[in-house]
Amino acid sequence: MLQNQKQTISFFGTVAAAANVTLVSQRITAAFRTKIIRASFAPGVQRLMRLFFFISRDPSAPTTKFPEGTNILASTGQVTFITGDDEFKTFPHEVETQEAGAFVKVFAENTDAAEHTIDTQVTIEFIDESDDKKD
Repeated sequence: MLQNQKQTISFFGTVAAAANVTLVSQRITAAFRTKIIRASFAPGVQRLMRLFFFISRDPSAPTTKFPEGTNILASTGQVTFITGDDEFKTFPHEVETQEAGAFVKVFAENTDAAEHTIDTQVTIEFIDESDDKKD
């Protein structure tokens, strides 16, 4: 079974100047929780690109508005995105979804006059649904 197995989902792409883009994982066929978020910001980004992370049942990738679903950084934090400049950020962050068939999405919002690269990963851990039924 998938219980306690971890998988890292990588997202890589570009977002044009003064534009937004959504990157979408493949469908995740089991219940899961996020474990770790990592993001790399190149020199010169100057915190002008924001990365938002979502769990969504919708497979679409809108480019001009936030995706449908749950912003996983919005549950308890003051800031609902991560940003940076010439740095690599890694932090644990757990948000659980009990429904199989969800997607992880990264919404990149670039307010800069230059194009920027998206390089981020989300590590998830699969949940054994029978553990919840034992309680």
